[in-house]
Amino acid sequence: MLLRKTLKNIAISTLLLSSVALAQDNIVIPQMGTAGVRGMTIQAERNYGEYFKRKAQGAGFFATDPVMVEYINTVGRKLIMNSQDVYFPFEFFFSSNRQLNAAAFIGGKVQVNAGLFHYTKNEDEFASVLAHEIAHITQRHIARFIEQQANQTTYSIASIIGSIVLAVINPQIGMAAISSTTGLLAQAGINFTRDNEYEADRVGITTLYNAGYNPMAMSDLFRTLLSQQGNINPAFAMLIDHPLSEIRVAEAYNRAQALPKRKYTNNPNFMLAKARVDVRFMGLKLKDFKARLLNASADVNEIYKNYALALIFFEEKDYSKAREYLSKLNNLHHNDFVLDLLTDIDIATNNKAQAVSRLAALYKDRPNDQVISLNLANAYLENNQAKQCIKVVTKVLQKDPSNILALDLKSQAYFKLQDKCNAYQASAEQEISKGLYNLANQHLTQALHYCTGNTREIVRAKFKVFADIRAFDEQFEKK
Repeated sequence: MLLRKTLKNIAISTLLLSSVALAQDNIVIPQMGTAGVRGMTIQAERNYGEYFKRKAQGAGFFATDPVMVEYINTVGRKLIMNSQDVYFPFEFFFSSNRQLNAAAFIGGKVQVNAGLFHYTKNEDEFASVLAHEIAHITQRHIARFIEQQANQTTYSIASIIGSIVLAVINPQIGMAAISSTTGLLAQAGINFTRDNEYEADRVGITTLYNAGYNPMAMSDLFRTLLSQQGNINPAFAMLIDHPLSEIRVAEAYNRAQALPKRKYTNNPNFMLAKARVDVRFMGLKLKDFKARLLNASADVNEIYKNYALALIFFEEKDYSKAREYLSKLNNLHHNDFVLDLLTDIDIATNNKAQAVSRLAALYKDRPNDQVISLNLANAYLENNQAKQCIKVVTKVLQKDPSNILALDLKSQAYFKLQDKCNAYQASAEQEISKGLYNLANQHLTQALHYCTGNTREIVRAKFKVFADIRAFDEQFEKK
């Protein structure tokens, strides 16, 4: 489904560990354990991660593109299954930021920039960055840094985390908050950053290899980045957050070289994702981009070319041409990327029943595929089949209760049915997932106005849950 609600394109240059690691020198990293230094338990770390997620979603920090999110999480899960020291579920988010970067936060939250797809050449290079970020979390680099700051200052963990989250969402205000909160000195953090980066490289390469990727991908990407290090190019934010040296590149190469040789993977989904990012998120002039693709030489990847052209023609409302280029993607007709665009074309050309028929058949075989589920729910809604839409999104929300898109579709469907009791509850849950508590309170109050009997008691119970979450978050804002 084409969810054209791409949230605010906030230009950031943040990889959280490096952003906040302006700390004391000669820091010795302790051995991994269920708690970093003292005090911050795994459950607490997970709760802090959920706080970050709510604040980021409320600020429009993530883009609501279910196809990209599903692909990123598929690669992420593959890496997680081959990682050590994983103590909680990981969650990967897609940001419309055009810089080559990704960001790790405590509690298993990882942000992936659109620019990472634009500047990497294959899935192995892309996965190498995710593996590095996963290592920052599994080795608890950020958690231990926060604990150490809390131990060495009069500031609480909540105060420090609140400042860090603010730095991600609003860099200008947030970095000032970090500076005033922790009194960090820029020069003092070099050794800390180096230690953690080397460890993340080492652990990340092992994860990359265990997951079936070419371990040379990390050093190959490092060499590309190193060649850019003399240029002041804001697109390469990773160079700012992950300063490279010849020694670090050589160590990554030697570590990968010691492992059995392996070819690069050839997953068509990476090229589809890369094309989708280039058309929809990189701000390219589509008319010029289309001309380049149409005149491209034979060495341009055909999957990338045909999908990019299909997306461009869709943007230009030339739906027959968009269908034509989609049809050239042989053996990919049931691929999530293709199905998503095909559904958009069907809805745009008033072939909604056709979209429902196609997706309903696939949904029977792939009920856990969120892209198919959300596209089907949207097609049902567009085809005035609100009850069927609710059934589908309810199953999505059983696995992912804070799925913003599913909650939005659920709310719309209930409003179409004139069921304002459930519609306002869904709207409230959506606002709670964004940390927008005043709106959530308004919607729950409106739900109470329309609900009767036992349903009113359910709404009152939701008020209690909502109040607990709000109280947890407010401890950060008060600091």
